[in-house]
Amino acid sequence: MHMTLLWFATRPVPNRQTQDERVWIQLFQAAPPLPKAVPVQTMRVPAAPTSPKRLAEASPATVVPATQSAPAPAPSDTPEELALLADPQAALPADVKQQMLKIAGAIDRELRAQQRQGFSVPVDTPATRLAKGMAAAHAAVKPKWYEAARVELFSAPNDPKRIYRVITATGEYCLFYPDKGSISANSNPKSGWASFGQPTASNCPIPF
Repeated sequence: MHMTLLWFATRPVPNRQTQDERVWIQLFQAAPPLPKAVPVQTMRVPAAPTSPKRLAEASPATVVPATQSAPAPAPSDTPEELALLADPQAALPADVKQQMLKIAGAIDRELRAQQRQGFSVPVDTPATRLAKGMAAAHAAVKPKWYEAARVELFSAPNDPKRIYRVITATGEYCLFYPDKGSISANSNPKSGWASFGQPTASNCPIPF
């Protein structure tokens, strides 16, 4: 009985074999194994001679004949480059050149004649003299009561203070416009934005 119990106690316990139902997913691919390091064989190089005698003995002087290299040939121009560098008038015959020069001269003379602006005397004909006389007679006579008043510039054309003469059937008077660029006119108390630049009517000055 004791032997049986001792045999059961010393008997190895069997391991249970269970099936693993888990699924393993490999996210990254395993890297290949690194190659094994190859040992490098070192070679001994003999020491170079340092003294001049040893250098002369070790390496005898070899004379290399100097050969003069021939100069490289210059690149030849292509037909396109030759056509661009060539004179376009060299291939033309002589008569064509003369004809082109004549045409250019005629065009130049025509342009010069169009741009010429010389002083010319006004044409004085009986018709022009009659028209001037009629205009002067009409200006000397005052307009009728049914006609509109005539307005003409009385002052000099370059005068900033303009004076206009107004001629009516009953008489004439002048309108005096102030100079808007004058400091004295701008400093006038009556020169407001509504009244500044308005003319004043008065008798026409006596021309001298």
